[in-house]
Amino acid sequence: TSVTGERDWALRFARMQCHSGEHVLSGLAHSLYGCTNVGFHMGGDQVILDFDKELTPQQLTVLEDRANQIITENRPVTARYPAPEELAALDYRSKLDLTEQVRIVTIAGCDVCACCAPHVTCTGEIGLVKLVSVQKFRDGVRIELLCGGRALDYLSRVDIQNKAVSNLLSAKAGETAQG
Repeated sequence: TSVTGERDWALRFARMQCHSGEHVLSGLAHSLYGCTNVGFHMGGDQVILDFDKELTPQQLTVLEDRANQIITENRPVTARYPAPEELAALDYRSKLDLTEQVRIVTIAGCDVCACCAPHVTCTGEIGLVKLVSVQKFRDGVRIELLCGGRALDYLSRVDIQNKAVSNLLSAKAGETAQG
C-alpha cells in the first residue's frame, strides 16, 4: 500500500518552539536551583512542566528572564548520538537509565538532555518564553508556559484585555491594578 502524507509545518514548528523552550527552562531550573523535571505535557495550546522543588516568585522571574536572554543570544541547538563510551562519561538530564543508542540534545551552555523529539536549530527560533501560571504540585511546582507565536498571541490578548480595563477605569494601561 502506498501512503501520501503532508506535514503541517506551522504546527510542527510551533511544537518545536515549545519543546525547545521547555529544554531551556528545564536546563536552567536544573542548573540554577537543582530542580528535576518530573513531568512534561505538550498540549494543543500550552506546555506543562512539573518540577520536584518549589520555586519562589523571584526564582520564577529569574528563570523566565534568563530563558529569554538565552533565546535572544541565539545559541545553537544540536542533536547527536554519542558513542557508548562517550555517553557513559557524559553528564546529561534524563529520567531513565538508557542503555540503547541515545540521542543527546544540547543547547549550548544551557542544557544537555536525552531526547528524541524535533527541536529548533538555534534558540532564537523559539521566539520567547512566557510563564503563564504556576501552582504547587506535590512536593514541587507545576508551570504552564507558552513559547513563540503562542506566547505572542497570549500576550496580545492580555494587552487587549488590559487596554479595555484601562478605558473602563480611566486609568493608564500600566496602572490598571491600582484603578
